[in-house]
Amino acid sequence: MDRRFPLNVHWKRPTETLHVLEPTEAGVLAHAPQLAIYYNDPHNRAMMAHTQEMSIADVVEHYTLLRAEQGRPLMLFAGDRLVGDADLRGIGGGQAELAIMIGDRALQGRGLGTAFGVMAHALAFLRPGLGLTRTFVSILPENTASRRLFERLGYEGDDSPAARAIADEPTDITMSLERARFEKVYAAELKELEFRIY
Repeated sequence: MDRRFPLNVHWKRPTETLHVLEPTEAGVLAHAPQLAIYYNDPHNRAMMAHTQEMSIADVVEHYTLLRAEQGRPLMLFAGDRLVGDADLRGIGGGQAELAIMIGDRALQGRGLGTAFGVMAHALAFLRPGLGLTRTFVSILPENTASRRLFERLGYEGDDSPAARAIADEPTDITMSLERARFEKVYAAELKELEFRIY
């Protein structure tokens, strides 16, 4: 997998510019305190099925383990403000699991999840070196907001063995999205995104 250049995509919108960036180690250390706050918010914790609070060191370890397993962590910024994170994990055979969290509770339910979802999927499907053809998500049944988000992105229910393999619990809802469907639904938005090489 090509790791010479970090994953990054930018979307200049009328009110703000959104950034999805694969952080450096220094970036993880710098933003781990804010991510710990987001992860430990009671609502966010429940929706992610986290049973224990995460310290700053736990956040750094989470990112380290994700990379060790060939995952691609992403941080979400509105302007210069970190508002959440996302990641691609279990990458292989043109497929991967995707997770996304708008951690700032004040910004949830305002459409940022969809915007950042478009950007994260653009990286997954269109970034040379990744070029995935399908992504999967696993959602708690009570997390209706996440289910609506992924449905807006084009996801459909998927109970195939590949989809069920990512479920943490038998009751989790699994869904998947094909690249062709995503590109068709978001063709106009994709033209507005800017990919950069650092």
